[in-house]
Amino acid sequence: MNNKQKESAVKELYEKYPYPSRDDPSEEDVKYFAKWVAKIFGENTTFWKDKTVLELGCGTGELACGLALCGASVTGIDFSSTSIKHATSLAKKLGVANKAKFIEKNILEITSDDFNRGKYDVCIALGSLHHTVAPRKGFEILSSKAKQNGLVIVGLYNKYSRARQRVRRVILRAFCGNDIEKRITFGEKYFGTNGNKSWAADKYGQIHESYHSILEVLKWFKEENLVFIASKPKFKMPIIDEIKWMMEKKEAFFVMVGKKEDKKRSGAKV
Repeated sequence: MNNKQKESAVKELYEKYPYPSRDDPSEEDVKYFAKWVAKIFGENTTFWKDKTVLELGCGTGELACGLALCGASVTGIDFSSTSIKHATSLAKKLGVANKAKFIEKNILEITSDDFNRGKYDVCIALGSLHHTVAPRKGFEILSSKAKQNGLVIVGLYNKYSRARQRVRRVILRAFCGNDIEKRITFGEKYFGTNGNKSWAADKYGQIHESYHSILEVLKWFKEENLVFIASKPKFKMPIIDEIKWMMEKKEAFFVMVGKKEDKKRSGAKV
């Protein structure tokens, strides 16, 4: 598949199965996601008060609405119109439509003029860039929107600890090709399900995803003048720790947090 076909397949999946589409989330439920993210860099939900936040790949809006309930002004971007509708509806239901706005747009088509370069206190992309055809470009766009001393938070699939799922994806492609429905049915039957169709679609029906390492993302941080400040899970020795995650059957998804540094002071090491 070429890049255009990959983008089309990813969009098709999320239009039909918007993610994460949690069942009727409450204020408490969505605030949990805001708390989970803040905890990674040693803060709590009070951190979000009066912060401006840009989320690339907001999906059905649970995190964005949680951040808004904690006092942030949030702009959520997603290229799935179905996801944007869900997110907008959730914001209205939770009473934060004035604090969380959602826009349908392809992450990779965001320009330097869109959403104001250097405007946001925090820029977030959790689980979205690895479904684009150019995750490094997406990260550059994400970083460009952060203020000086602002935070950039990215969550990606790990190239080592995602190994088991990568094997499953080879099997899915061999037996089901690029047929999303066949992949979902096959995956649920042979690899397991939790009863949530959106979960199964994201895990088995997804046609395109990329995999990344700690060292790779640290290099991205350096290139974008970001100082690494925290991660989930924490690590001491890249690759070795990542292989441990694989052996322990966990942490296939990892999050890294950086702080935007003044280019004049960009000699600092990460």
